[in-house]
Amino acid sequence: MRIYFIRHGIAEAFASDDKRRGLTFEGRMRLEDTFSKFAKEFKKEGITDYRIFCSTYQRSMETAEILSEYLGEPYSIKQYLGGCTTKELMYRLELSRKKCYILISHEPYISNWIFELTGEDVIVSRGSIHKIDI
Repeated sequence: MRIYFIRHGIAEAFASDDKRRGLTFEGRMRLEDTFSKFAKEFKKEGITDYRIFCSTYQRSMETAEILSEYLGEPYSIKQYLGGCTTKELMYRLELSRKKCYILISHEPYISNWIFELTGEDVIVSRGSIHKIDI
């Protein structure tokens, strides 16, 4: 199984509710650049059996919308991507039975999942993409 972990793009500093913080203009522009390059490389790999999942947070959904446009694949919103254990994450992915997942989520969840799955301690900046094979 291959997993691409993507942290949402740069978001607004303030909102009435953290879950409602959207992407900034700069965040959108940086994601456009990153995802145009990512989509070309991803398509070259010829992966067709994949799903895009994002958390319920506004900035994550907006990030998924941009990526979805570049890949031509719809995304699904998953409550558990707002924070769950690695064990729960893997259980839910294994239920879906796909070979590849693109997961758009948040910190510190992404770096924790990567560490627990690979033993690697990585820095997960906004808009970054981290690929792991399990």
